[in-house]
Amino acid sequence: MMDPAEKAKPYFEAAARGALALQRCAACRTHAFPLRSRCAACGSTALEWSESAGAGRVFAHGKLSRSSLPELEGKLPVTLLLVDLDEGVRIPARLAAGESRAPRAGERVTLSFEHAADGTPLPVFHAAR
Repeated sequence: MMDPAEKAKPYFEAAARGALALQRCAACRTHAFPLRSRCAACGSTALEWSESAGAGRVFAHGKLSRSSLPELEGKLPVTLLLVDLDEGVRIPARLAAGESRAPRAGERVTLSFEHAADGTPLPVFHAAR
């Protein structure tokens, strides 16, 4: 059985390039998130990686005002989003730094990446212009 960190390597390699990689079923072409061993739609284990267009609609959002995570020290509050990507998956992410307001449910957003203190690229979203 493959180590989960090794299995997710294509995701992190794409993120380092500023792209969001998603698993996609080679049999039925359904995208998957989070990481899976088999397709939720058809059960196939033939999963491959593809790059997302990085656009979608806000499903929901909320504000995080308190956290025990050291990487959020001095950055609170932050807005958390659930985004329905055009590829058909819902992902959690933060609103990009510098955005003046949280997009409402149903509004279009686009993906970019910001880096955590340790250099890890994190997906964030901007209101679509």
